Amino acid sequence: MVSRYLFSLGTIEGFNKSLRHFYKTSGVMNSIKEKKNPADILNDYLDSGEIEPIQIIPITYALLVQKFHYSYKSYNLARNIDEFNNIVDRVQNWDKVDVVLVYHNPTIGCIAINPKNPNHFRKVGFLQKNQLVTIYTKCFDDSIDESKGLEIEKKAIKLTIDLLEGKDIDNEDAELISEGKKAKKQEVKKEEISDETFQVTPKYGVEVSNELFHNGNVEAWKNIIEAYNVKYPNLKVMVFHGGEQINDLNALFKWGKVKHGDTIFFCIAGKGIKDINKLRKYLSEGASNRFHVFLKRDVNKPLDLF
Repeated sequence: MVSRYLFSLGTIEGFNKSLRHFYKTSGVMNSIKEKKNPADILNDYLDSGEIEPIQIIPITYALLVQKFHYSYKSYNLARNIDEFNNIVDRVQNWDKVDVVLVYHNPTIGCIAINPKNPNHFRKVGFLQKNQLVTIYTKCFDDSIDESKGLEIEKKAIKLTIDLLEGKDIDNEDAELISEGKKAKKQEVKKEEISDETFQVTPKYGVEVSNELFHNGNVEAWKNIIEAYNVKYPNLKVMVFHGGEQINDLNALFKWGKVKHGDTIFFCIAGKGIKDINKLRKYLSEGASNRFHVFLKRDVNKPLDLF
């Protein structure tokens, strides 16, 4: 899919798209040469619509792995994370090493995160258990030899994983902090998230009021979400149950675990998010015994709800 997206050079449109990709890759490269965290400029490009999430993997691989030789490790998250203060407070002090997280979500694609920047976590909202995070680290301190720098990078990866798992790392990160530097919380200006900024909403709960969340409820939810996607094609709706992301809504019925009183969660990702309350209202009705109204639709024509 990446190769089709980036390298369709047989058409003017494909050529121009590839040219824009190479131009933005060059911009990230220059940022890294200035010892800036590449996740910062990648987020700027994403917010302005200059790149799409699908471009993050080829950019990070070409630059972080092949060009600048960051150390890296891919890791499946062991827990759900929606509180990031401890991670930010610790990593902000690691002035000997740069850290980049690339979070892989099956619905919205990849998101680059600078873990020293709390605003990035605010936009992501949460990290979901079992989903993939690739951790990249690089020591840019010219006073440290290559062997010691590699050791620092590996240590930063290990400690980042420990923080993601909620472990107390005590003073294990001492060698990542310059001598004499006080470990203190750095105040980062809290950004107002505008409509032009890519973001993920918090998870909203919908209680199942029907006696069982059966096949009719599943079909109602599918029709409601389809109607939302037709109205807002650039927004993605994600559904969660039991701490897991549900990529196929039919699984909610097949599992037979969603009963009266259970809560199903949803969130929305994208720019210019609208009609959250209306979507929540319809999903609540779709999880009740009033689901039938959302099954009345013409073939090949979505419901007109939004």
